[in-house]
Amino acid sequence: MTPLTAALLLSSRALWEQAHACIQNLPVRIVLEQNDPGSPDELLDRLERHRVDVVLLEVSRLALPLEELVRRIKDTSSQPAVFVLHPEASSRHILEALRAGAAEFLYPPLIEPLREAFERLSAARAKSANPSFGALGRVFGFISAKGGSGATTFAAHVAAGVSRQVQAQTLLADFDFDAGLLRFIMKAKTSYSVRDALENMHRMDSSYWKALVSSLPNRLDVIPAPEELAAKRSPGTQEITPLLRFIRSVYPISIVDFGRHVSPTALDSLPEIDTLYLVTTLELETLDHARDCIRAATERGFPSSRLKVLLNRLPEKGAPDPKGIENFLGTPADAVFTSDYMSLYDAWSEGRLLDANTKLGRELNALSSSVIARVRGERPAEREEQKSAPGRTPGGIKRLFSFLQKS
Repeated sequence: MTPLTAALLLSSRALWEQAHACIQNLPVRIVLEQNDPGSPDELLDRLERHRVDVVLLEVSRLALPLEELVRRIKDTSSQPAVFVLHPEASSRHILEALRAGAAEFLYPPLIEPLREAFERLSAARAKSANPSFGALGRVFGFISAKGGSGATTFAAHVAAGVSRQVQAQTLLADFDFDAGLLRFIMKAKTSYSVRDALENMHRMDSSYWKALVSSLPNRLDVIPAPEELAAKRSPGTQEITPLLRFIRSVYPISIVDFGRHVSPTALDSLPEIDTLYLVTTLELETLDHARDCIRAATERGFPSSRLKVLLNRLPEKGAPDPKGIENFLGTPADAVFTSDYMSLYDAWSEGRLLDANTKLGRELNALSSSVIARVRGERPAEREEQKSAPGRTPGGIKRLFSFLQKS
């Protein structure tokens, strides 16, 4: 079952308790909850901001006729399904709900029927999702196993490569609330940050968003992490999901830099992440951190097929032992990248990104192409470096991974 976001507009305590009992065992996140629908305009504005997948609506105490309210709810930009709930199986209310265009009419006991309704909705939304740039956007996250492993470098170059190749509006977002280096690396001119977006989701729209981001060549938008110490606090779960849902509605492809190691922000973002790239080097301590990252993501229910391990700073005269890495981490490495300190040093010192004609530049450009292929539903091309790696592993690296497998 794919994750869903829900709004609960329930005044009955019994309906509320049964709905919560059902949802707590499902990948359904409640992003809006109120026991009185209140003003229709205010309600619709909140639904528009939160971009929910489904609205659970109790038919009593509505300020508008049910048919009009359901129509206006379904006309919001996320086009949510409406589940009408009632304390009893009233034939009159069932007919009203069906005529109004509700997807479901449910009454107690709710837990099993509501679970089945969520599963039907999830399956229908997954089936209708179109893996093209016109569909709801895809988010790709980069995270370092340990500080300095290279996630920020990867995120910056991949975002630039994607925007250059597809010529479609692309976002690079800095969700690293500790270091937050993308403002400096990308020379973002905006004085605003992710924190400003989080605190203003109640009035977020495309024009307000445009004022927050820094627009760079090749249709690349950048929203940096906050600089002020007081603004660096990590957002809560209820903050990060609406922001990512909004981002997905605006951009076909978004690249998010989560910075160093696992953070609450990275873990809370997982339901909205299409693929998480874990960047690690071959140092034993870093690999141990990488294993912790994989375990933390798996415990949150993130599918292992959507977590890709990238080995960074591979020595020029060596290749890793793929079997040793897989045994140690519990998952194979998806790609390897060469060490190119001098090219990176020259690029950073001159205030620019890495040249595409360097070896590492070509490898990062290939990673950008694989991200685009995933969005288009194509199988990413296998890298030549990966094909030649097995069988030519130097003895030192073999001995290292022989040790790792025993640890």
